[in-house]
Amino acid sequence: MAAERAKKAKIDRRLYYAALLIIFVAIGAIVTSKIITTRRAANAKSSENKALIEQYQKEAEELGAEVESIRADLKSIESRYRTVLADLKETDREFYNLLNMYTKDLETLRFRAGLTTVAGSGIIIKLDDSGLVQRALVHDTYLTEILNVLKEAGAQAISINGERIVPTSEVLCLGPSIRVNGVRLFAPYRISAVGDADTLLKAYQESRIYATIVTQNLLYDVQKSDRIVIGSFTGNQEKLISNLH
Repeated sequence: MAAERAKKAKIDRRLYYAALLIIFVAIGAIVTSKIITTRRAANAKSSENKALIEQYQKEAEELGAEVESIRADLKSIESRYRTVLADLKETDREFYNLLNMYTKDLETLRFRAGLTTVAGSGIIIKLDDSGLVQRALVHDTYLTEILNVLKEAGAQAISINGERIVPTSEVLCLGPSIRVNGVRLFAPYRISAVGDADTLLKAYQESRIYATIVTQNLLYDVQKSDRIVIGSFTGNQEKLISNLH
């Protein structure tokens, strides 16, 4: 009896080990299959990404060639324009002077309309909501008053967070943001103004809005700068010009 029980136990252990082996083999097959499937998918994705990259590179090269062609055409047009202008200066001085006058007037109008880049000394005003528990917010009326102070002080060009201020610019509260030129801007606000730095700084610090900003515990800073660059208006120029009429 003892011998039979020992023999049976030995057989049971063999069956147990055989079952374990079958399970491990099955798990290994499943894992191997999963790895193969994942690698195939990764290879397919890699091939797809490679094709997209090649397509984008081709498009970039085509656009680059188109840009170079336009630059060459523009250079040719400018050369012909200078030639015609030089001939006009020799053959019809009266018309040449008239054209020159209108060209200068046009540049002046473009400058006043905010359609040219302006660089020079000036001041940079930084304004942000209060960090206190009872937060004080920067309102659109605050920015409007600052703009009026800077304009009256002789600012040649002004921008808020990069948006050039032009005669038709709106400064309106829009939820947590302030809309300028149709673009939603968020605090902190950076107001750049080109002009006489001392005059602009004095006018701002002596203004009523500056006192309001201080008493409201807003986060603020103002500094003079030797060089500020304010870009041209980038919105709809046709709409801008039509609103000026």
